[in-house]
Amino acid sequence: MSNPIITLLATEKLDSDNYAKRKNNMNILLVYEDYKFVLVEECPPEPAANASKIGRESYDRWIKANNKAKCFMLASMSDVLRKKHKEIETAYEIMESLKVMFGAPSEKARLDAIRAFMNDKMKKGSSVKAHVLNMIDHLYDAELNGARIDEAT
Repeated sequence: MSNPIITLLATEKLDSDNYAKRKNNMNILLVYEDYKFVLVEECPPEPAANASKIGRESYDRWIKANNKAKCFMLASMSDVLRKKHKEIETAYEIMESLKVMFGAPSEKARLDAIRAFMNDKMKKGSSVKAHVLNMIDHLYDAELNGARIDEAT
């Protein structure tokens, strides 16, 4: 049985075409591992030598979580993106950099997802469940890239 984290990271690498889906997967992974707080909380100041145990533990926990979150993010990137982001200090800064680069919904990805939805046909002898899940995935991709999907459409 494979580790779900490795499976999640090993699937397609982050690039401009799959940013929204990979961002959602990364958020799921960080929540699962209890590291998501590094994206919303600033690093506590480094405690003085005579600081309380609680202050030291809080700082150490944040540093450890940030380092692991960065590793997960870097492992899920293409080689070019990994090289660009490996020197960035915090997971939050990496996410912000990626947001600037890829955050706008992709018109091409939206159209590709809608086209895939419209042209997808169930193969003879295949599972209805698998086909429906595939269709839902196309709609999800379209929605992530700015398509408005409601009862009227």
